[in-house]
Amino acid sequence: MAVDGRLVADAEQVAGVRLETAGSAVPLLPWRVERRFAELKKIIDSRTLEHVSTLRFAVMRSGARLEHLVYREFDLCEWMAGSPIRKTFASVAGDKVANVIVTFANGMSASVECSAALPEGAAEIDRHEIIARRGVACDRVVDTQVPQASIYAVTAEGTKTYTDTDAELFGFSDAEIWTVRAAFAVLKTPALAAEWKKAACGVKEKVAQTLACAETCVPAVFPEDIHV
Repeated sequence: MAVDGRLVADAEQVAGVRLETAGSAVPLLPWRVERRFAELKKIIDSRTLEHVSTLRFAVMRSGARLEHLVYREFDLCEWMAGSPIRKTFASVAGDKVANVIVTFANGMSASVECSAALPEGAAEIDRHEIIARRGVACDRVVDTQVPQASIYAVTAEGTKTYTDTDAELFGFSDAEIWTVRAAFAVLKTPALAAEWKKAACGVKEKVAQTLACAETCVPAVFPEDIHV
């Protein structure tokens, strides 16, 4: 059954847009369809490295909201680990920097570093690692934390770089590409709408509690039903 929808700008959504279908609005989680993250999840789910113990995530950029950065990383954590977050301990510096230690229900842990304090024009740092018994895996294929471009185009406006070669999306930014693909994923698999709504609600509450508890230097502990 075909389902129609449209993308609507929404500053409160981390992706910047939401998908509206007949009688429903879905918060998009575009990182869940991004190839590099999907590959890391495959490595975990297939037990390629055996007994994953720790996730180590770091994202640093300019002009972002700290809670949005933490939101994406928390959702990636729960999605990749296949387990809900049960406890967090955070250290924050104002509203720009947060370092969070995460404990999952399945015993795994994560280190999450987020910063919205990079100067304007600085290269974004965005790195995600899996640490396991038989080795490590990372979403960056070269020894750097800085995203690399696969296409360099010389135009009248100067050199432009791209990292995606799909013909129908060529020329769009990475954020736009994965947002469109996330919308396609929800329209193709309607069951994702309820799954993503539930995840978005739970992660939003965990981010708020984590940052609030950081001010008092106490851990945040979450009940099993926080997604409800």
